[in-house]
Amino acid sequence: MATFVALGNLTEQGLRNLEALVVRHKRAVETAEKRGAKILASYALLGPYDFLVILEAPDARTAVHILTQEAEHGNVRYQTLEAFPMDEFAELVQKT
Repeated sequence: MATFVALGNLTEQGLRNLEALVVRHKRAVETAEKRGAKILASYALLGPYDFLVILEAPDARTAVHILTQEAEHGNVRYQTLEAFPMDEFAELVQKT
């Protein structure tokens, strides 16, 4: 499974609809599980981003599907990054 980090910002619509945030998050968790993925952690942030989601998914296609399903409702926009565990990264960059 691959790990993805999604940094989210609320849209104007999302700001007007904060009371439904818990329901939307629960739906996102269910969508992830149906697609064979798992939301490992989610945080509300102070600073330039409003949310951080750490998602484990079989591949990038699955991660994109899950995050765009959530974003299509118009409440949040995500910037998504793939994350590598440091030991895997070290193996990739080691010179042989």
